[in-house]
Amino acid sequence: MADLAREARLEALEYRGGERWMATEAASEPLEDHLAELLADPEALVVVGIWEEAVVGYGLAQRVVRRDGSSIARIDELYVTPDTRSVGVGESLFDALKKWAQEQGLVAIDAFVLPGHREAKNFFETFKLTAHALIVYTQLDQEPEA
Repeated sequence: MADLAREARLEALEYRGGERWMATEAASEPLEDHLAELLADPEALVVVGIWEEAVVGYGLAQRVVRRDGSSIARIDELYVTPDTRSVGVGESLFDALKKWAQEQGLVAIDAFVLPGHREAKNFFETFKLTAHALIVYTQLDQEPEA
């Protein structure tokens, strides 16, 4: 699974916002330690997607308590290898994360999608997830001396 997470990170770098995500939100190495922490956390869920006896995807979600005291499920990562994206693995992963959220009594579910990753945005929209916030960003380069 850590190898798939590394593959997801390489793919993220191909999209607008990928470098920022890697520097800000993405878990850092060693990913095995991060995944072990999530597996031990009762407030998180780790799921894998299997196709033809191979692990080809994964999903990571955590409970997030909002300021009003209610809790939601935040999908931190949901990744499926490109060659298995059309066989329903992603849908199964999302369904498992959603079922967990419902069983936990969480009031909503959200996910982070890179702004340049249209395929991921469309995927989540099939489950009625829509954009509720945008993060705007610019790199601040050092000003040349006068």
